[in-house]
Amino acid sequence: MKRLGIFFLFFCSSFLTYAQQDQSTWMSNSFQTDFNGSNYLLFTEIQPRFKEDTSQFSQLIVRPFVGYKITPKWQLWLGYAWQGEYNSRDKFDLATNDIVQQAQWIDNISPQINLQYRFRQEQRFMANADLTHRQRHRFRFQYNIPESQTYFVAFDELFLHLNSVNHGRLKNTVQSGINQNRAYVGVGYKITPKILIDTGYQLQYQNNFQREDMFNHVWLTNVLVNF
Repeated sequence: MKRLGIFFLFFCSSFLTYAQQDQSTWMSNSFQTDFNGSNYLLFTEIQPRFKEDTSQFSQLIVRPFVGYKITPKWQLWLGYAWQGEYNSRDKFDLATNDIVQQAQWIDNISPQINLQYRFRQEQRFMANADLTHRQRHRFRFQYNIPESQTYFVAFDELFLHLNSVNHGRLKNTVQSGINQNRAYVGVGYKITPKILIDTGYQLQYQNNFQREDMFNHVWLTNVLVNF
């Protein structure tokens, strides 16, 4: 067992050695309503991101969605995502436009434990490149500390490309299969019953084709406002 542990540590350190590394800061600001208890839902997310040890603005993502509660636990969503890739030369000229379909399962299995599964299907219209199709699978766990406004949260999200890009700006850089994985652990606080904030560490692994993979160490903060 000891030898196996040593081998595992050696393997991980060697893998990290040959991958790119970065430290980033992301902040997700989400606003959601069910129109005073109806089955109809409206959601908007605005998320700025900073890279290069949090010294350089890199992305702005805007996601407006509409949804419907088909049962108390299941929701269906349809939306749009604008992902602005920013650099000083092109500004936001290389932005990606996505059409998104989403199914989400939410279950409060006890007063302390909340479980969620979210499936997303994205049709991605990238600047000067082929149309790509991507799936996202996210599993989320939340533990509410009894008699407290504090909670712990963790999630893991897997991204899968369903096709490769063979033409245009991204030719031979996107391949079908695993695109990336994000694993997050954080602590949250319920400011009010309708305003929640959590913050913590996210490890983003990017599987890059024909170049080094990327490990991005992200300080992630999520703010959710229900109205």
